Amino acid sequence: MSFGLQDERGFNQVFRPVGTTPERARRRYEWFSARARDLSATRILELGCGLGDAAHSVAISTGAEVLGVDLSRAFVTEAARRFTAPNLSYRVLDIWSPDFDALGSFDLVMGNGILHHLRPNLVAVLARLRALTTPGGGLAFIEPNLAHPACLFLFGTAIGRRWGKLEPEEMAFYAGELGDAVQSAGWEQVTVQTTDLLLPGLPTPLARPLLSLERLVKHGAAAKILGQSHFLTARAAK
Repeated sequence: MSFGLQDERGFNQVFRPVGTTPERARRRYEWFSARARDLSATRILELGCGLGDAAHSVAISTGAEVLGVDLSRAFVTEAARRFTAPNLSYRVLDIWSPDFDALGSFDLVMGNGILHHLRPNLVAVLARLRALTTPGGGLAFIEPNLAHPACLFLFGTAIGRRWGKLEPEEMAFYAGELGDAVQSAGWEQVTVQTTDLLLPGLPTPLARPLLSLERLVKHGAAAKILGQSHFLTARAAK
């Protein structure tokens, strides 16, 4: 893995676009856009938008109004510089700020690798997001799988955490605990699919065989270990 821009606190948050990283990102953005279309979403919130790539991709592909929020002013400034569209905006905002309540309602709340930064207050965070979601609206997050060997090294060892410059409370999830937290926050129709063999920063020629292997194991028990990510969806009660 190759890291790029850090936030103001010095933590690595962004992968450089090398090797398999761009294809991995493209597939994720398409997944978010598909969830938006499933919901006929017209207004979307991305929590932890980083440099804005996902929000921009979803805004362009769906035509929905997309708002990306992030704690980092450096990230939001760069996102706004890189991407402009009439239906796309970015804000520096903390989920616990009173201004968060004034954002209005959203048909979809999404995030790419952000819930594992919010472990200590996860159920409260998920409940806060549900309060902003329209009846029947959805949740879509992609989170790291702690059972995957690379994630277990990165999150579960001292050397891995130092190398990755992880935040002190940052921690990947097992599938069951992530689903349980979402249900505890009052969401319905919760699904957690563990997949994605395309790790960031691998040599590009590895992409095709890894994707072929992914199709073979996608619905089997091996995916729980070989899949690097949990793809989480849920719905707010109507």
